[in-house]
Amino acid sequence: MQLRKYLKEGRGLTESRTAVCVDVGKSGEALFKEITGALKSDLADDKKHIDFYWGDKLVDVKGLKKMHHSGYILLEFINVWGGHGWCSKKSKAEYIAFQFPEAFYVFRKPHLRTRALDLCAPFNPKEVTRKNWIPYEEALYKWVGRYNAQDVFTYLKFTDVEDLIFEVLPYAITKEETK
Repeated sequence: MQLRKYLKEGRGLTESRTAVCVDVGKSGEALFKEITGALKSDLADDKKHIDFYWGDKLVDVKGLKKMHHSGYILLEFINVWGGHGWCSKKSKAEYIAFQFPEAFYVFRKPHLRTRALDLCAPFNPKEVTRKNWIPYEEALYKWVGRYNAQDVFTYLKFTDVEDLIFEVLPYAITKEETK
């Protein structure tokens, strides 16, 4: 299922909200490619959570989201269809690059995964909190997902993972670009 169709029909998002979600991903990926010179993955690898080939690194890029402005990251273990999330052991991404307002922070996926598992209670599918909107603090270190999806994810504070940063890729956005 295409992303736009899923967001509109599967998640019931408005056309404008769908456009924002798609734009966040595409603009983050475009900026990452511009900064690094990484090669965009093919569709088969994209479905395995590989957005880019950056030298010998297989990278999944997460665009700039509201949570990043607030100092949080989301780690997806089971995706919306019940398959392997991008932070699962079976995801083929080796690195995750989160876009924050001033830089991309690149992490080794196994290190993020281990940190989340250390901070969260042991996973029990019967204890996943299902809400369509949950404040970051309420979801911190908890297994959560949406009512109308099979996903399972958790939130961590950026400060929880700062010591795991593999590489920082700073960038500058001019005031004209934000108009």
